[in-house]
Amino acid sequence: MRLKKYTYLTALLFLIASFSFAQKNEYNIIPAPLNLKPSKGIFIFNEATSLQLGKGVSPEVENAFFILKDRLNTAAGLMITANNTARSKNVIICRQNNSLEKKESYILNITPAKIEIEAREPAGFFYAAQTLRQLLPVTIESKDLVSNIKWSVPCCRIEDSPVFSYRGLHLDVCRNFASLDEVKTYIDQIALLKLNIFHWHLTDDQGWRIEIRKYPKLTEMGAFRDRTMKGHHNDYPRQWDNTRTGGYYTQEEIKEVIAYAAERFVTIIPEIEMPGHATAALASYPEYSCSGGPFEVEGRWGVFNDVFCTREETFDFLEDVLDEVAGLFPSEYIHIGGDECPKVRWKRCHACQERMKEEGLKDEHELQSYFVRRMEKYLKGKGKKIIGWDEILEGGLAPDATVMSWRGIAGGIAAARQGNDVIMTPSEAMYFDFYQSRLPSQPLAIGGYVPLEKVYAYKAMPDELTEDQYKHILGIQANVWTEYMPTRAQREYMIFPRVAALAEVAWLPEAKKNYKRFSSDIPSLMQRYSYMGLNYSDAFYSIIGNTVPDKETGLKLELSTSAPGMQIRYTVDGTEPTIESPLYTGGIPVSDKEIVVKAISLKDGKIMSPPYNQTFIVNKAAGQQIIFEDAQGNISGQNGGGNLTDCIMGKFPLGRFDWFSYAGSDATVTIVFDKPKTISELIFSSANQNNVYVYSPRNIEFFISEDGGTFRSIGNVKHEQMAAADGKAEVTTSPLTVKKVKMAISMYGVVPKDKIGAGNPSALFVDEIIVR
Repeated sequence: MRLKKYTYLTALLFLIASFSFAQKNEYNIIPAPLNLKPSKGIFIFNEATSLQLGKGVSPEVENAFFILKDRLNTAAGLMITANNTARSKNVIICRQNNSLEKKESYILNITPAKIEIEAREPAGFFYAAQTLRQLLPVTIESKDLVSNIKWSVPCCRIEDSPVFSYRGLHLDVCRNFASLDEVKTYIDQIALLKLNIFHWHLTDDQGWRIEIRKYPKLTEMGAFRDRTMKGHHNDYPRQWDNTRTGGYYTQEEIKEVIAYAAERFVTIIPEIEMPGHATAALASYPEYSCSGGPFEVEGRWGVFNDVFCTREETFDFLEDVLDEVAGLFPSEYIHIGGDECPKVRWKRCHACQERMKEEGLKDEHELQSYFVRRMEKYLKGKGKKIIGWDEILEGGLAPDATVMSWRGIAGGIAAARQGNDVIMTPSEAMYFDFYQSRLPSQPLAIGGYVPLEKVYAYKAMPDELTEDQYKHILGIQANVWTEYMPTRAQREYMIFPRVAALAEVAWLPEAKKNYKRFSSDIPSLMQRYSYMGLNYSDAFYSIIGNTVPDKETGLKLELSTSAPGMQIRYTVDGTEPTIESPLYTGGIPVSDKEIVVKAISLKDGKIMSPPYNQTFIVNKAAGQQIIFEDAQGNISGQNGGGNLTDCIMGKFPLGRFDWFSYAGSDATVTIVFDKPKTISELIFSSANQNNVYVYSPRNIEFFISEDGGTFRSIGNVKHEQMAAADGKAEVTTSPLTVKKVKMAISMYGVVPKDKIGAGNPSALFVDEIIVR
């Protein structure tokens, strides 16, 4: 009997413990608060919950809660109204706190009885409301009424404030037009994650998207194009979709969007490109070009030679345009582009050369600087500041210009050292048009590789700057260029959830970032996206394959995911993996025989992403040391598993993560074997895509070393042979036992006059080097 009582007691204690564990509070907030102190209990919203504005709180603060109230009304059927009758329970109390450092700072204290919010300005109350929204069950984002849900938030105390004043997200609507509804949804998502800048890229070669009433042809003609290239820019020959496409925003629609954003504490910065990326404008008004046209709105992507001329009439035109833009947008900034402006037309233009003489300019780079400075001076007279891409540094920087550093961080560092303000947006971490997964099933992108974790790892404050120079780093921004995003669904797929990593990097100090904690919060956000109807990417769950050297097998494949707590199952015989396939527990040998590895990621028995699928080729170079040395003595190395010897053939488009690219002097590649190898075949695989200035080498000579010190040639392959073989150079020999092999690369060099890109230096893209 005593044993029976003990068993009952044990069971009861177990149930209590289980219940307590199940009720443990979770705080899935992105961006994570600066300081959060969890506590026990929950606050429950119900029909009687009210909003109370404390003494001195502006009545407009009630508007800061409109999204939260709308969500509670739609999904929960609860009406939260303002009631200034003093209450101590079931109430959200807002108090003024002028001692807080920033206008966006807030303090949020949640107890079972009440929610107390302190802020200095309405923006702080708005961000506190977004935090409450994220603490509510994810079903709060439902567009329909949800029943049988406890609408509660966990108790805690939060003291929160952003590290950067500028937290931006960009959208290019020129390459592919976005509807008004899509733009508003975009702003909704910016606001949810406490970003505060929407950079609206409104003009480019492929479309002019803003109504300018003084120049109606800008939208009548410049907003539409008759064809759009299909496939990747590097594909050749070109293929076309001859469907007429385009669109633009009227000034009334733009005012509507500006008001919509302002309600959500989002500032819109318009971008009007100049002096380059002007083809759509010049197709409408060719008289403002150097050559006079005619032009058509571009259906290709890239950089084009026809830019705005520097004649006085052009400046009159641009000033008229900026008059209307400045009158529409309340932002203190207007972005004028300034990037990727070829100087070809200016060099041949009499008017531009005369302008250079009149202004005492030594070259066309200084002419561009003159152009930018003149526009800055004009906008300054209208109370506006300019932002430009980091090319505006060339030829001398306008004194009050803000630099948007996209070609790495060097431009931002240089500008900050000169005393100019900077927004960091380096392409290698902040370009959301880059691939976010290595899976071949990913939709076509421009190239590159920026997964969620790479966005999160970005450090916005360069170590090279001094404390005094840091003050010029206003913040960071991610860019969404839409050349390869023709539909709304595809744009959403490329943006979400990477924007969450941007938000946290922009909000938190570097010391407070924690990817492990962030990755545990992402699934909750993705569930919210599901209720919102967003087409977010599942790349977070996709399998990442990395090849690493292995002493026994030469090379092994390691599989992982960005998401925590995942299970991986795989096959190596080409069959599709299932939940019953072998469980991945460690590296898979991939260099001793040709195999196809397929793998899936699972959570709670559910497949979470498309399968990983990779073919590995037999290669004795796998896992071996690679030494790359150019004729100028620069040396770099890969210690096995790099993309030159990872047993994986490079895929197109060029610029993907699986190619080794180089542009420079002649060079050598040496493979150092860990032990002597018997070989009979060497293959050097390169790309030969002349339309993008990528050329196989002019010549490759192959060498072997049997003693590890002296080399002898075993053959060479010329460019014409490689071009005919899709970039492949191959030599064979009778079996030889060697310690090293070397390839001497004679670069193709400057593109000749009769080729595309004449006069430009060629580039080399290599993958794979195969030894058999």
